Amino acid sequence: MFFIPASGSGSRMFDFLNFSASDTNLEKDEKVNGFLNELESFAFCDDELKSLYVKWKEGAINTRELISNIIGPIGKNFSKLPKGLIPFHSVEEGVLNAFQEHVLQGSVLSKNSRFHFTIQELFEENFLSSLADLENRFEKEYDVSFSVQNSDSDSYAFDKSLQEIPLKKGGFLRRPSGHGALLENLINIDNKVVLIKNIDNVQHLYSSDKTVEIWKILCGLLFKVKTQLQHIYNNPSLESLLEFNKRYQLYTSDQLDIEPNRDSIKNLINRPLRISGMVKNQGKAGGGPFFVKDKNGTVSKQIIEGAQVSNEIEQQKLMSQSTHFNPVMMVLDVYDFEGKKHDLKNFRNDENYFVVNKKYDGEDISFVELPGLWNGAMYDWNTVFVEIPIETFTPVKTVLDLLDSNHQFKK
Repeated sequence: MFFIPASGSGSRMFDFLNFSASDTNLEKDEKVNGFLNELESFAFCDDELKSLYVKWKEGAINTRELISNIIGPIGKNFSKLPKGLIPFHSVEEGVLNAFQEHVLQGSVLSKNSRFHFTIQELFEENFLSSLADLENRFEKEYDVSFSVQNSDSDSYAFDKSLQEIPLKKGGFLRRPSGHGALLENLINIDNKVVLIKNIDNVQHLYSSDKTVEIWKILCGLLFKVKTQLQHIYNNPSLESLLEFNKRYQLYTSDQLDIEPNRDSIKNLINRPLRISGMVKNQGKAGGGPFFVKDKNGTVSKQIIEGAQVSNEIEQQKLMSQSTHFNPVMMVLDVYDFEGKKHDLKNFRNDENYFVVNKKYDGEDISFVELPGLWNGAMYDWNTVFVEIPIETFTPVKTVLDLLDSNHQFKK
């Protein structure tokens, strides 16, 4: 089963197109100019937008009106839609949004693939309509389910004096506590093997062969590692574990510093397992695979975000020199060696929470986000890091990324 967080809004994709009443020189903005000049290259540029585009070039409508018809409620309203519902690519069968393309590519991996998307409840009908459209065009039914982030996990927000913020309708202001809250959604999935990927990292359907190949390799490696660990679990031997670890480097020397008895060995290896693909860092420091020393002095392998790294010069230097980046392409096995599902909450490090600072009604607020889904929420998992090709990482953070050749492929 594919598990794909898809509740994120597409607003950040179009940030540079937002304007205020005081903006008088939109056309002089380099990004705005680049976007408008290439408008017809975007998959979402349908006949309606093309007609407006012609009027804009003829001077019949101004830039503000054209942009409003793309991102505003009078038109496509892309700045409010979830990123998964925004059309990314054009294929022979028409235009595909990110949600539809994930389903198509996952179905290439296996005809029995299942899909689970975490979404905003407000847009469930839109996703269902998009699924029906996909099944109609490709004449096939897909096994797709949805869930929403549990609002009970929302965090209370605080003002600069660390006081709760009352709401006019009663109660206090709360904010979603980050994708770490999706651990509950993952727990509720009834599937032994789960593949995780971000909604905005999807390749064009016609150039996705490499991604499908890498999925197969990661799944195969998961089965191989789990089989060998199962053998060690059934026949506990520190010597066997050390020999196994030479090949897969699953554990650090600190973690292997245990008593050479059955219980110690079983307790170490009987954890959820993840195979995490990592791409080479192309000059952008960010979240990736690191060795981390905890407060007890034990070193383990973790996926760390930039926000978790100290501002100390030495720590920032290590961050900037990191060789690999986390594209979020991982395969999980969430069952133990007795065939029972792990209680995933037992493997989360609750000390790895995030403090977030944002604005609310023009005032500074702060709130806590739960440990990130693939950061602190999987802190005590068995983890194998694997280098994968950069071709598998084509994220769409801004709409201009869709102009990249990876997204403009034509058959």
